[in-house]
Amino acid sequence: MATSLLTPAATTRTAAPARDLPLHLTAVVVGATSILIGLIWDISWHMTIGRDTFWTPAHMAIYFGGTLAGLSCGARVLANSFWQRDAHATDGVRLWKFFTGPIGGWICIWGAFAMLTSAPFDDWWHGAYGLDVQILSPPHVILLCGLLGILVGAQTMAVSAQNTDGDSTARATVVAFASGVLLTLAAIAVTEYSDVQVMHNSIFYIVAGGVYPLFLVAASRASRLRWPATATAAFYMVIMAAQLWILQLFEAHPKLGPIGHDVTHMVPMNFPLLLIVPAIAIDLVLRRMHGRNGWLTSFVLGLSFVLAFLALQWPFGSFLATDIGRHPFFGGAFAPYSAPAEYLTGPREFWMEDGGAMVALVKAMSWGVLAAVISSRVGLWWGNWLREVKR
Repeated sequence: MATSLLTPAATTRTAAPARDLPLHLTAVVVGATSILIGLIWDISWHMTIGRDTFWTPAHMAIYFGGTLAGLSCGARVLANSFWQRDAHATDGVRLWKFFTGPIGGWICIWGAFAMLTSAPFDDWWHGAYGLDVQILSPPHVILLCGLLGILVGAQTMAVSAQNTDGDSTARATVVAFASGVLLTLAAIAVTEYSDVQVMHNSIFYIVAGGVYPLFLVAASRASRLRWPATATAAFYMVIMAAQLWILQLFEAHPKLGPIGHDVTHMVPMNFPLLLIVPAIAIDLVLRRMHGRNGWLTSFVLGLSFVLAFLALQWPFGSFLATDIGRHPFFGGAFAPYSAPAEYLTGPREFWMEDGGAMVALVKAMSWGVLAAVISSRVGLWWGNWLREVKR
């Protein structure tokens, strides 16, 4: 009879020291942060300098983070399985009857393997085809899956640590931070649907509704902070605002043609989306609808998210398209070096769909809400699962 390769070792967990962060969790969070910094830096590098060598500092930051997370979790698994086997015999998830470790650690190890697999594939891809036309090229998809694995693993490990010491504000804050890093990765993955030019187009709100509620709702259910989704969105906005304001300070020049306009400093990514208000709405809805039917709660969550996001981001998009939006504080004047010079001058025009703004609003309120409801339902399931993780 077939047996499962992945089985729970037990339903109990060895008691962890209260009110401190386990060493392996600290290493994984540091690794996840290094990955995100390296990823943002790498995207800026491509927009500013081009592809010059695999051994860029940005790539090293990414792979350092993946290696740190993978090795620290691997060491924890080996310690639980062999060196401290008696103390951790009932701690975590058992694989192949011999190896025992936290479930978040296994997810991180899988993510690290995916990341390392993507490295030579990405180097070959650039050598064969040159620069990526889009972020989601095949090797980048494998890399993003690995990054997702490590960041989800970090979030799961943080939740596990929080759930064994529910009174620890530090552990609950780490859960929100890990969720914020994960939210930032999701935002980067859909960057191509988040430019200022599409902020008056229904596709922008459909994609936003299908992506962001999932992470915000899961964070709100998982973290035991008073305003968990709000804290998660705040971490995302701080990270993206910091990269915008810091990267532009460093001098850099393109090294690969064609060059559309002169670039003298690092080109950052866009100003963060205003997710803080929809996140507040999510926290309030979950607080008021605790214990209600899941689909009803998801409908209210999805509708609240789209209404709050649409009311805030639509006029903010109009503001970003003005001359004030071109100020370095908002980053509207930055563009990849390959963009033609005329792109940086004159009024910014929105990419409108047939029928104009009214049609876009109707589609955003219909398809966007539908996407947000489904995303919220998945987020509720994910967050409820995370609340039960204790190994």
